[in-house]
Amino acid sequence: MRISLTTPRLQLSPFSLADTEELHGLFSDPLTHTIGSGPFTSISQTQQWILNRVTAMQEHGLCMYALRERETNALIGNCGMLKGRTTYTEPEIGYLIGKTHQGHGYAFEAATAVIDECRAAGIRRAWASIRPHNAPSRRIAERLGMRAERIDHDDRGPLIFYVIDLGRETELA
Repeated sequence: MRISLTTPRLQLSPFSLADTEELHGLFSDPLTHTIGSGPFTSISQTQQWILNRVTAMQEHGLCMYALRERETNALIGNCGMLKGRTTYTEPEIGYLIGKTHQGHGYAFEAATAVIDECRAAGIRRAWASIRPHNAPSRRIAERLGMRAERIDHDDRGPLIFYVIDLGRETELA
C-alpha cells in the first residue's frame, strides 16, 4: 500500500509516535472509541497501538492511515487495513472517526480510498467485522460494495463479517 493517499477532503498518512497525543484524544473519548476494548485509559495504550500499526506495515505492507482534514490538518480519525479476525491471508478494513466529525461522510470517503488502494496493490479480498448494532458502519460497508458473508460470536457477542472481492490475487506475507 502507498504511504500517502489524498481524497477531496482528507490526507491519509501512516501514524507515527508524533501522533500519540492527538490520537489519544480520540482513543480516550468514550463517545468515539466504542469498538474493541473501548476507550483507552493510558497514553501508553495509544503508543502501543501506533507501534503495532508500524510493525504491520513493515511486516505485511498493511497501512492504518491517520485521517487529517486537508483544510485544517486536524486529526479526525483513522482508516486502513490490518490483519484481522477473518483469515491469516486476507486483510480487514477498520475505521474510526472522532465523534464531532461523524455523520459527514469522512469514513466512507477514507474507506473508499483505502479499498481502491487495496485493489491497486493486488489484494484479492478485504473483510470487515462489524457488530450488528453498529448501523452506520454496516451502511458504510454496504456502500463500499461489501456483502455480509457470515455471523460469528466472540466474548462480546455477535459479529457480522462482510467481504468484498477486489480482483487480482495477492496474499499477505
